[in-house]
Amino acid sequence: MQKHTEVKETNYLISKTWIVKIVVDALLLGLAYNLSYLFRFDFNIPDHQLLLMERTIIIAILMNVIFINLLKINQSPWRYSGMQDVLNIIAALTAGWICFILYLYFTNLMAIPRSVLTLFLIFGILLLGTARFSFRFLLKLRGQLTTGLRRVLIIGAGNAGEMIIRQMKNDPTLGYRPVAIADDNPKKWDTKIHGVRVLGSTKNLAEIIRKKRVDEIIISTPSAHPKQMRAIVHACEATGLEFKTVPGPKEIVDGNVKVNQLRKVKIEDLLDRTPVEIDLAEIEKFLNHKNVLITGAGGSIGSELSRQILGLNPGKVICLDRSENSLFYLDYELQQLQLKTPFEIVIADILDTDKISHVLRDNRVDIVFHAAAYKHVPLMERHPEEAIRNNVLGTLNLIQLSEKYGVEKFVLISTDKAVNPTSIMGATKRVAELILQSYSSSSHIKLLTVRFGNVLGSYGSVIPLFQKQIANGGPVTITDTRMTRFFMTIPESVQLILQAARMSAGNDIFVLDMGEPIKLINIARRLIKLSGLEPDKDIAIKVIGTRPGEKLHEELWSSGELPLKTDHPKIFMAVGNHYNHWDVMGKKLDDLFYSAQHGDLPNIINKLQDIVPDYRPDASLLKKISRPKSREVETAVE
Repeated sequence: MQKHTEVKETNYLISKTWIVKIVVDALLLGLAYNLSYLFRFDFNIPDHQLLLMERTIIIAILMNVIFINLLKINQSPWRYSGMQDVLNIIAALTAGWICFILYLYFTNLMAIPRSVLTLFLIFGILLLGTARFSFRFLLKLRGQLTTGLRRVLIIGAGNAGEMIIRQMKNDPTLGYRPVAIADDNPKKWDTKIHGVRVLGSTKNLAEIIRKKRVDEIIISTPSAHPKQMRAIVHACEATGLEFKTVPGPKEIVDGNVKVNQLRKVKIEDLLDRTPVEIDLAEIEKFLNHKNVLITGAGGSIGSELSRQILGLNPGKVICLDRSENSLFYLDYELQQLQLKTPFEIVIADILDTDKISHVLRDNRVDIVFHAAAYKHVPLMERHPEEAIRNNVLGTLNLIQLSEKYGVEKFVLISTDKAVNPTSIMGATKRVAELILQSYSSSSHIKLLTVRFGNVLGSYGSVIPLFQKQIANGGPVTITDTRMTRFFMTIPESVQLILQAARMSAGNDIFVLDMGEPIKLINIARRLIKLSGLEPDKDIAIKVIGTRPGEKLHEELWSSGELPLKTDHPKIFMAVGNHYNHWDVMGKKLDDLFYSAQHGDLPNIINKLQDIVPDYRPDASLLKKISRPKSREVETAVE
């Protein structure tokens, strides 16, 4: 409701401004017409010409105003007037002038001197152009005289920097006054952009800031490589000043950088990730008119899958999760997108065979993206039977029902924790991978797995936890200073999932290129600095030791797998010895489910190791098994 009111108020202001501009243009055109007669007749207009002027002035104004609006000249704010606006005015007034002459010809009013008509065009262009540039000049003058503007240093003398400086100069109400530019390209030193000089490189920031009394730094390098961005941010941090950045190329929709888009530097700006290139046309063709089911739709990956797929012309998207809160917010967000593609929000558990059957049958689902899973390692160490039920039995249930109801393709979202697992969670995800590989041997459904590491900002992941700890004043808790993780942004991972889904012919495990692993302690320190604070001074960093099931370093490839290149440079296929006989796998799963149902932890571990020989249980879990049985249990056994 509030958003609707804001839109109405904005439309009202735009309409009001447009009317004022039209009135000003009409008055100036009337003045131009009067001046044309006064100059032609030396300020002594004959009575018959005065009568002609009075009869034709309204038409002269109206013809030109019509073309001013047809060319949408007044949609551009006068504070940003430039040479293009002058050319548009010339075009509009020339067209209006020709139409006015044609009107005079067909109404037998050609007694108006030609010199009057010529002067009218000239005066019209001069007055309308002068009005716009005068408005811009007055704003600029006001900006120079206004006190209290933040003196800013712009880093980057490229197109983005030019746009930012121009807007700040033209509109002092933005609250900024650009006073200097820094750029690492020596060829740009001592040059000027809109009167602002490039005074040196980022190595000279301290000197430039002292000399120009800078209050804030704006990083205007949207195409900078993450390594360059890290160097720039490090230089800005050393100054102690507040700094912001312009959005990256992906965030700039219209190709223009605007001051109101300035934001704080985010951790993803500093990752060694090059932009992902995907074939959107091919993915859209793959999803065209297909009904898609997304499980775990309320989660980070599931919700992003929902958003991206809805924009790719599917037939229908079914967003399924058992968390009503997550689905409530997803439903609201998807409605705000106002897309034409229908979608349905479904609260259901993937273990509920009847409910899932209804969803698949009633919606005639073509493609399933299975993102529903338990993912918190320490919690699953304490509740292994739940991990087996949800991550293993839930996956099997969904695959079998998908085959029954004619699903064409089934995509499992997996994790690097499934490789050489040391946790229950990782082991169950590896079992889920192997279920797909085994089931493919006797099924017509195309089954594929997409495996990748951590995603930035996902629910319950380490970075939001760090940010919350920083907001609370610390300490930031690190399990081990050596611990590393792979990271990828949520939109990037989903784009690659969609690309892999399109590429697969079935029975594949795809692994996404995650770049180099990053130390968690480095991320913690960087987040503290990006919050304007100093690590170990303002915010303490506390090492608490690894938690049950956690690895120091995650892996993407098991010892029995080899990476095979695909058509996409960031997607690899895992080639290795996977199960291919469902009869064998089915029997092992029956034994695993029986052990989980009875809470038999020793057998759960044995059965998981039987299916996943690379699984190495955590010491804390083995300690539970090795505890001596209570007297009551021993008596019962006897």
